[in-house]
Amino acid sequence: MTELYRGLVEHGFRLPEELAEKPFVLNKYYTVTRYPDAANGLPSESVDREEAERAVDIARRILRLVEEAVRGAM
Repeated sequence: MTELYRGLVEHGFRLPEELAEKPFVLNKYYTVTRYPDAANGLPSESVDREEAERAVDIARRILRLVEEAVRGAM
């Protein structure tokens, strides 16, 4: 996630201040879900429902802003 965000930043995209650090939060979930052994167990055992819902909310908010920026660039 952070690599994608850095690429967007290089092209002038910026998240609002309240979301600027959130791509780094999402990295944790990428690693755990793609490489289950990284969490020393199943992803379902290392992330609770509340934490998962928070991550999904962050991802949706970021995706919405990126989609709006792309539409505005067309």
